[in-house]
Amino acid sequence: MLGVRGGGWSAVVNERGSVTLDDGSPTLLWHVAADDRWHDPAKEPGVRQQRRAGVPVVETRVRIPGGDAVQRVYAVPDHGGLFVMEFSNESTLPIAIALTRPDIISMRSPSPVGPQGIELPEGSVVFPVAHGSTLRVALCVNGSQPAINLDRLPNAEQLQRGWLTSVEKAGWSIVPDKSLSPIINRLRSDALVLSAHPVSQWADNIEADDVAFLLTVHELVRMGERVEQHIFAVVQAVENVLKAQRKAASVAWDAERALFAAQCVFGAMGETRAASDVLLSRTRLADVGALPNEAPTDIRVIGWLDEQLVSARRDGTVALLRYGIPRMWLGVNFECHDIVVSHNQAVSYGVRWHAERPALLWEVQGASIALDAGATDPTWSSTATSGETLLAGFLP
Repeated sequence: MLGVRGGGWSAVVNERGSVTLDDGSPTLLWHVAADDRWHDPAKEPGVRQQRRAGVPVVETRVRIPGGDAVQRVYAVPDHGGLFVMEFSNESTLPIAIALTRPDIISMRSPSPVGPQGIELPEGSVVFPVAHGSTLRVALCVNGSQPAINLDRLPNAEQLQRGWLTSVEKAGWSIVPDKSLSPIINRLRSDALVLSAHPVSQWADNIEADDVAFLLTVHELVRMGERVEQHIFAVVQAVENVLKAQRKAASVAWDAERALFAAQCVFGAMGETRAASDVLLSRTRLADVGALPNEAPTDIRVIGWLDEQLVSARRDGTVALLRYGIPRMWLGVNFECHDIVVSHNQAVSYGVRWHAERPALLWEVQGASIALDAGATDPTWSSTATSGETLLAGFLP
């Protein structure tokens, strides 16, 4: 998914680097003329792709003689919305890039002879790319071809840093499981891209998944988005979750997290009575079930990790490492920042190891709260807004 924050327009980059805008226009395909032949990324075996740091900057590499042809695609809001594509020649020989749409915006003139030796759609254009150089082109969201100085647009690295700043505003962590951070960044950035779209387009089946909807709205609030237009949908989702859990012997952890998220959303909107009502309803439910051992694959993964790191209980106390330290984290330093425990309070901390004992350094943003270390160290608690301590240990 590519787009800009709240832009109301988007595109999809497939696993081979083809770009499809949401306006119904033809998909943009690309081809590489190397020293040996034309290379079609849709068919080549040597194609690798990554969504850089999980944010909407997609890099696709095609292996060619002497190195790689590299495509990077991202979106910027300039001129009503642009999808920018950079093609870098990281091989030892010159190449050419063919693009299958005539409305490509470029500061270079395409080859006057067009594509040679390959059958491409009418209007396809070809640009030479020297060894070690980069071609930058763009597609305008509205289909126009304005005169643009593409060199003044941010590059892929700058876009990546900007997106990371946006998504990390909602809190971030460095934990031993390195796969979690890109997943969380992807989910948050997709939420920002789709925030101006109808809710039905946010995620598959989200209109029937009240928990996922509440968690997504909370992530938008954490990243600084205004969500007043969803207030009635939030109220309805809360009622649905409460109805589903009211007679349960054990409240599902994600349902509890969704109610906590709704409480924070109401608080952030100044709806203090609604926030208090949600908290009161939570206290009337059964105890919360345990977290699953395996990370969820949808928006729930953010709450799943937050609950392991910083868990806000119904009574207002907060547990750090409530369920103990996971086995794969033992002996490895880790940290988390700005994990919310209410609409105006957050906790940050780091763990450093002294032999087999974890040293905890913490800080509370906002008013003081009662902290403890859950199953990690039942003997420790504090109401200080910052400090450090050596915890007793961890679950065997």
